[in-house]
Amino acid sequence: MALVCLACGEQAASSDATGGGAGVGSGGGGGKGTGGSAGKAPCSEDHGPNATCVMQVEGRTVDASGAPLAAISTSVCGSICWYGESDASGAFSVVIGENIVPTEFSTLPHGRPGRTSFYFALPTVTSTSVQVGDLTMLDLPASGPTLTVWHEKQGAPAQTVSSGGLTLEVAAGTQVKLDVEDVALDALGKQLRVLPVPAGVRDAFADPKLALVALWALSPFEAAIIDAATGEPALARVSVENTLGLPSGAAVEWLALGSYLFPDWVKPATFEVVATGKVSADGTRVEMDAGQGVRYLTWLGARKKP
Repeated sequence: MALVCLACGEQAASSDATGGGAGVGSGGGGGKGTGGSAGKAPCSEDHGPNATCVMQVEGRTVDASGAPLAAISTSVCGSICWYGESDASGAFSVVIGENIVPTEFSTLPHGRPGRTSFYFALPTVTSTSVQVGDLTMLDLPASGPTLTVWHEKQGAPAQTVSSGGLTLEVAAGTQVKLDVEDVALDALGKQLRVLPVPAGVRDAFADPKLALVALWALSPFEAAIIDAATGEPALARVSVENTLGLPSGAAVEWLALGSYLFPDWVKPATFEVVATGKVSADGTRVEMDAGQGVRYLTWLGARKKP
């Protein structure tokens, strides 16, 4: 089944299992569908200026070794989302059947609970069938320290938790608000699980031109940091063990992967600089500068400041 949603992102994946949302076609797995909004011809409506007709987005979900991953819910998201699912060979075909601006959409394989989720920007469109190739999903750590989270109404205590060499500092009066899928995972959904992405697969996620010296995938993915009193966005500070070979005092930039749930912070499906920092005087940690941080948990990269 293919679905459409207006608040796109990882939260929408649960609708695919229940049949919620407004149907825009049939398909999923390696199959094809009719596409288009119900009762309308494919590509009869535009979703933005400079839109082009995209009938389907096809690719394959694989693990770090390139082995296929079956039964992975996969969405194509921008201002609207469509859904499909990978078959036994890892192949998926998400039926679109609409005029869209491809640079404003990305493909998201939904990895919860055990694998990473990542927004892969759509490539340049040369035909109505968009080929995204192999989309890699990495295994997350099996467990991690438990966060105090908003929906359990346990207050907003200061929290300092570490996983995978990364430490998250949540100030008192600030809360962590989970994505609905992580709420459903109960205990596992509240655990900070951080994967340092191996250098050998880093280029599958981040453009080498970004010159990252390290990349981390954080879970619970897209958990928002909010002010407990106002509900407005807040910041959580991040630091990591300096296993990067950077000298003490070296200036760094922190980059975050943008999400369709928080498009006003970082452009979705791209990495942008969100904070500056430096290596501690004793050379043991890479820290964010005072007053800086992340608005939600996502993929984070670090590089030497140009």
